Amino acid sequence: MAASGTAGGADALSRLWHEVRAAHGGRPALTDGRRTMTYRQVDAAARAVAGRLTAAGAGPGRYVMLHGLAPMDAVVAMLGTLAAGAAFAVLEEGLPDAARAARCARVDAVLLAGRDCAPHGTATPPWTDLGPQLDGTAHESAPTPDDGGAPTAGLSCAARVGGAASDRPAYAMFTSGSTGEPKAVGIGREALHGFALAAAARLGLGPEDRWLQLASLGFDVVVEEVFPVLARGGTVVCRPGTGVPDPEELHGMLGALGVTTVELSTQYWREYAHWLDVRGETTPAPLRRVLVGGERMDPDDWRRWERAGRAGLVHVYGLTECTVTSTMYEGPLPDDASEVPIGTPLANAEVSVRDSARRPVPPGTVGEIHIGGPSLAPGYLGDPEQTARRFVTGPEPGGGRLYATGDLGRILPDGAVEFHGRADDQIKIRGHRLEPASVERLLTADPAVAQAVVLLDARSRGSLLACLVPADPAAPADGVLPVTAGQRARLLARVTAELPGWAAPQQLFWTGSLPKNDHGKVDRRALAATLMTAQATTAAQGTTTAGAAATTDPDLTTGLADGGVGVPGTDPGGQETLDTVLRHFRVLLADPGLEPDADFFASGGQSILAMRLVTELRADFPGTVGLRATTVFDHPTPRRLAEWLSSARTRPRAVPALFPPAVRKD
Repeated sequence: MAASGTAGGADALSRLWHEVRAAHGGRPALTDGRRTMTYRQVDAAARAVAGRLTAAGAGPGRYVMLHGLAPMDAVVAMLGTLAAGAAFAVLEEGLPDAARAARCARVDAVLLAGRDCAPHGTATPPWTDLGPQLDGTAHESAPTPDDGGAPTAGLSCAARVGGAASDRPAYAMFTSGSTGEPKAVGIGREALHGFALAAAARLGLGPEDRWLQLASLGFDVVVEEVFPVLARGGTVVCRPGTGVPDPEELHGMLGALGVTTVELSTQYWREYAHWLDVRGETTPAPLRRVLVGGERMDPDDWRRWERAGRAGLVHVYGLTECTVTSTMYEGPLPDDASEVPIGTPLANAEVSVRDSARRPVPPGTVGEIHIGGPSLAPGYLGDPEQTARRFVTGPEPGGGRLYATGDLGRILPDGAVEFHGRADDQIKIRGHRLEPASVERLLTADPAVAQAVVLLDARSRGSLLACLVPADPAAPADGVLPVTAGQRARLLARVTAELPGWAAPQQLFWTGSLPKNDHGKVDRRALAATLMTAQATTAAQGTTTAGAAATTDPDLTTGLADGGVGVPGTDPGGQETLDTVLRHFRVLLADPGLEPDADFFASGGQSILAMRLVTELRADFPGTVGLRATTVFDHPTPRRLAEWLSSARTRPRAVPALFPPAVRKD
């Protein structure tokens, strides 16, 4: 959706924006709870951004890489980029230098745009500061197109270049590649326009809807959070910061901001549901629907949510190559359902289940899910080999283009599709798709590793495991042993230097040999079962050894540092607090030998586990004031967190902030 352009040659995306702005100009389009912009104001800001980008070299078919913007500014910058006729891509915060450079190169970005100064540490395209345009200093007095007539800004790419703009890209998103290099998917303007209308129609969105924007700005869910609700004159409610709130913060935002719609990854939704269960809460009254997707949903979790009478659930399924979401399912879930269906297609997608020869299979038969229709991307940018492998043509007469998803499924009697796993080794983690080979390649670059296998952690489903075969033939060959802390830091150095934090395995194990199937390939299912058994044993040891360690570990028996917390006679509750915190660390991280000064995140923790840790600690210490996931980031060891808990229980209760600081990303 682009800001106003010249009506005569504008594409459907630009025309849709003009219609919405004309109908809802005075209504709020964006808010973050502190600042609100109407559709007219957003249009003026986007036109100013478009003018700045055009002057700097942006234009049709060219990519602008956005970086370092708060969510509300990022949405305006996206709209401004589209108004310039260009396409946007987003560099996520915290990406390693090599990953940033690879993404810029993959889309051949002509500009890097954001606020203030360019990011340091890597060669980038020319930098453009959008601060003045985003702050309003460049457009406060700019004329606004008359709501009753044609737009006057002249920023439609079709108007400036001639011809239809529908086949030009609107944005690019990145997915994992097996070689370690990211694959870039360019989505066209017509596909974005069709998706916005199809999703809005399926969800019944209207001007009174308020959709909370939570997804990472470099993840294609942000497109679903922004464009469908704007297409109906509703409001995008942006987080004040770029981090993910913990469940208590999320609950507060939903209620305080009157949110009607929110989309959560499956793992994040589980943590929110767990928090509601522990607190005996329900969802805020304005909240009407919760979209959940990215991983398999447990039907028992779905039914438990339904029985609690909470906001309606919508199970969403889609891939970046097919413009975000292709199918949706809304309950209630049948009593005999063993899976939560992924639903029926949106109006912009055609979904079929096919055999190995691409022929449609009968309903009820498991095959590979294929997606066609106007939602499809042209392919992978600069990667014709992968494009030919995944973007195929149906064998039937007149068969159109299809995207072979690699997902298995079947069509149920009511026409809904049911997901049945993967046809290959690809992993879905926290909503991101990952080729395990991209991580395995980096792990085996270490001379001590002969072979590596990366798997999804079946316990948490929000982190990865790695099983390593040592290169030294004299190394122990029996059993599965966790790597040491020093080994872990060395082995993950290459991974964290090239890939996002969520792609780094949280636990690593040594094994002398890997199980093989009849074809001589690694039996990943058997290996996953072996690791699950090892984890269960480790977790059980963690619950039984915490108390023993408290009486034998010199660090524990001498008490905590700083102020004598835990020293006998000084703070009787300090030792018990540390014992409790240490027990939770050991269980969550499946490490019974974890020390009191071990760092939660360096030992395999991540933001989702930090949320679970906080929920458990709130149950153990109900009178604690201000305990949030951010507390774990600031106090990441059992000792420091126990000190904080001991001191927090003596502080006077304060009125909580309406918008607490967001959790920093991994």
